[in-house]
Amino acid sequence: MGDDRATLTSAELEHYLREHPDVFLQQPELLELVELNASPEGTISLAQKQQQRLQEKNKQLNEQLHAVIENAHSNNELQQRVHALCLSLLDAPDLSSLISVLVKELKHEFSADDVALRLFYNSEKPQELPKLDANVAQLHADDKKLQSFDNILNKQEPVCGRLTKAQKQILFSTQADEIQSIACLPLGHEPCAGILAIGSHDANRFHADMATDYLSFLGDVFMRIVRQHCHNHHEQ
Repeated sequence: MGDDRATLTSAELEHYLREHPDVFLQQPELLELVELNASPEGTISLAQKQQQRLQEKNKQLNEQLHAVIENAHSNNELQQRVHALCLSLLDAPDLSSLISVLVKELKHEFSADDVALRLFYNSEKPQELPKLDANVAQLHADDKKLQSFDNILNKQEPVCGRLTKAQKQILFSTQADEIQSIACLPLGHEPCAGILAIGSHDANRFHADMATDYLSFLGDVFMRIVRQHCHNHHEQ
């Protein structure tokens, strides 16, 4: 007659132990059936090994939790900065004041090293802008140089992190090599009124995990205000 005894595979044993991790606590006599080699001098026991792995997992979970908390704090601070900035922009009496307030406040509130504003125009000639000591310029909406921003402009969403060398050159020209991280905001859509970029020498200042909802809101608010001021400036 054949051997009717069931054979337990390693996979089945592993599955059972995963489903019943307390089996040795419930039936301690089973430990007498387990063959364990004596731990050589200088090595650790199975219990120590398990404790070590649990400590490592606990450390990883704590680090992940800390990262989530830090990110939440950062996003909350960002919301407060954008709210205060929007109020300041609404109080600006003219286009010159509007741009000056924008650049000054962004540098202060976001610890930025430079702020670039590129406004688009569709006519043959750009409109006259007030003379300011700021990184502000106008580009024709069909300028071929803007093709490097097609991905950002098509999505109409802020981008935080690093831009290409060509993109940085358009925004920061001679300072392009020093700018390591950027928050880039398309200003409005259909049509887009321009690009606003906040640059930092710190490569970690602006990163992909930053909340962009508030930056998107800032871009929409500024776009509407700047269009109104540009219209008033043109009429004068």
